[in-house]
Amino acid sequence: MPQVADNNTLSDRHYITLILRLTLDRAGDLVQGDLVDTTNQLPKHFIGATGLHKVVEAWLRQQHSEARQEP
Repeated sequence: MPQVADNNTLSDRHYITLILRLTLDRAGDLVQGDLVDTTNQLPKHFIGATGLHKVVEAWLRQQHSEARQEP
């Protein structure tokens, strides 16, 4: 089980709001959607659950590489 972070750990974190706009069919299955990063990214469009997974993975990789570039 994850541990509660102390204040020192929280100050080292970078918080971003990520918005998912989803279109579901009548059965509740994911049809398509958009991932929106409110900091500086244009929406990323995806189709289906596989597309959602791919776009989230790509977004996370981008966040990781940008964090490494910061001073």
